[in-house]
Amino acid sequence: MAASPSDRPRALLRWPTYVMGQLHRSGVGRIDAALAGRGVALRDYYVLVCIGEYGPLAQQRVADRLGLDRSDLVKVLDRLEAAGWVSRERDTEDRRRHVLTLTEDGRATVGTVEEVSAAVTGELLARLTPREQDTLHRLLLKAFGEPSA
Repeated sequence: MAASPSDRPRALLRWPTYVMGQLHRSGVGRIDAALAGRGVALRDYYVLVCIGEYGPLAQQRVADRLGLDRSDLVKVLDRLEAAGWVSRERDTEDRRRHVLTLTEDGRATVGTVEEVSAAVTGELLARLTPREQDTLHRLLLKAFGEPSA
């Protein structure tokens, strides 16, 4: 059960990292729960988006871009390939590598997850005005060292 605002330790709330972590945990949990019946998890979405944006892409590059352990990525890719969302083929230039491509079904799955993510994000940040939400996003990107989206 989630703590009510008055139950949260004030000493922790003074740390932005704590608050961001709690928001992240809540958001990921809500998104994964909403996706549970669809056979996709948020981590799958991260991999699908990376392949869609940068693919065709070697498995190692996906692991590096997302900061995933390579053996964990193989398990995710096995699931994504079985679902028909990713095609995995031997690299013609280096037979030791696999090249990943997003399928049309994979693109549709990305769209589904983005709809769910948008709804959950809207609920999570509903106490903020649209302008405040945009400012929060820009500040988080800046703190993360990324240009504004």
